[in-house]
Amino acid sequence: MKTFIVHALTILLCGAATTAVAATEQMSATGYNVLTKQGEKITLPNGTVIMVGAVDHSNLVNDKTGEQTSEWCNFDSWLDDKGATKVFIGHCSHFYDNGDVLFFAVTGTTNDQPVTWTVIGGTGKFVGASGGGTTKYTSERSDGYAATYKATGTITTK
Repeated sequence: MKTFIVHALTILLCGAATTAVAATEQMSATGYNVLTKQGEKITLPNGTVIMVGAVDHSNLVNDKTGEQTSEWCNFDSWLDDKGATKVFIGHCSHFYDNGDVLFFAVTGTTNDQPVTWTVIGGTGKFVGASGGGTTKYTSERSDGYAATYKATGTITTK
């Protein structure tokens, strides 16, 4: 019985120690985005029009620290009858200068509404990371290929 209690306490303390090193950071960044590859327009048999395989790149600047990072995203969109985006889904890789990479999924409807992002892991300090937040476009260039946005949320690392 003593051995069981010692093992149980050891497991409990190790679990507490593992959780104790987790860190949650509030994140706020300004992003400068450019569409680098227009998706391919496909009309499905039911008449729905989708755009697949679009790629964009953003330079992000952390609003608190000034750290700059690079982000690449791939996404697909479902379009309305006028060709405007109704909904899109994608995945992004966010690259830090030290080599760490943060992976997350994105979903959204239109540029008038915030985009939702969910952390799905990463490399380096982001292995096992979680979290999420929103991104809101603050302005778009008249060419339709570039925009500025504000991203906010939390990222929890282990």
